[in-house]
Amino acid sequence: MIAIACALLCSLTGAYPGFIPPPQGMGDEILPLSARTFGMGGVSVGIENNSMFSLLNPAASAWTMSSGICFGGRYSEGDIDAWSNRLGFPDVSALVPIPLGIVLVGSIEGRSRLSEEGDRSFTEYTGHYDWSGGLTESYAGISVRTADWLGVSLGGRCTFGNIVADVILNPIDPDPPVPVNTVYRDDASLRQAWGGVFGIMVNTDSFGLGLSVATDREGDLEVFRDYSGHGEDSISQKYSVPGELSAGISFRPIPSLLIGADLYSRKALNILDSHTDEGTVISAGAEYSIGGGLAARAGYSHMSGLWRDGATSIRAGAGFTLGEGMAGIDLAAGYQYWRDQQDIRLDETVLMVSLWATERWLGD
Repeated sequence: MIAIACALLCSLTGAYPGFIPPPQGMGDEILPLSARTFGMGGVSVGIENNSMFSLLNPAASAWTMSSGICFGGRYSEGDIDAWSNRLGFPDVSALVPIPLGIVLVGSIEGRSRLSEEGDRSFTEYTGHYDWSGGLTESYAGISVRTADWLGVSLGGRCTFGNIVADVILNPIDPDPPVPVNTVYRDDASLRQAWGGVFGIMVNTDSFGLGLSVATDREGDLEVFRDYSGHGEDSISQKYSVPGELSAGISFRPIPSLLIGADLYSRKALNILDSHTDEGTVISAGAEYSIGGGLAARAGYSHMSGLWRDGATSIRAGAGFTLGEGMAGIDLAAGYQYWRDQQDIRLDETVLMVSLWATERWLGD
């Protein structure tokens, strides 16, 4: 997902313990995929798409002819407490073509979620921590079709989010000078970190090739502490987000069949004393147009390193387009399994839906 390099070694004033980060850092991550691309195993970088947006390669939207908007949602069940039996942050994107072959693009979508509890021991306290929060990303930019077969994109990508830690401390020796009040909340806010995104795509009737690069970016991290009835305290420092690279290729051996493969790569992530290895995700999938606006999809992906090392996903989906591209709905389901650092087998089942419509849906 996002590579953040920051070490928060802080000590808030008073006799209380300093801010204690959660073991999972910013929580469990997801790749920015629509239901269509999820159903194809994650293939999106090298596929032209004129109805919805791909953060992994905004240049894929350069062939958009009508203004439109897309809403997406995600639901999962499995061994990840942060996501299981919960709806994900809704993904929203908008495309607006203007003269000179330019398409204005904007989106916002959730990228990670945290839900974790744990106990800690200190010199004067034992404490119970309940962490929650996550990261969100937004994008604003333009995609330009410079030729019938070539599209490029340039825009800004913003990362922001927060972690909330509700803390209950139990004094080991409650005699002075140890404070009697032992309840407080820490709110670690990651302010907007902006960086650039450049994408390019070659697209013909039978072939597609895409590449997208996101630059490093930096923002402010602030921790606010709210003592129960006894005022507030805060500290702040910088955090940085290393860049990412996405590449993809696609083919149409026959008009009704689209096949493709993607590579996603990210450097190591270090945030709030939690480390996530560098790594890659390789995806492959296909889409077959059955006719009458109906399409069937299937795909596979494998993760090396990153937040679920060795994770394998099997996915399938379907899409239905109304009125020759005026609107549509995409559905997808996937099953992923992997082993954690203790060699325990974990799994997750994910359901996704995307609803999109263009201005032609409203009529003349």
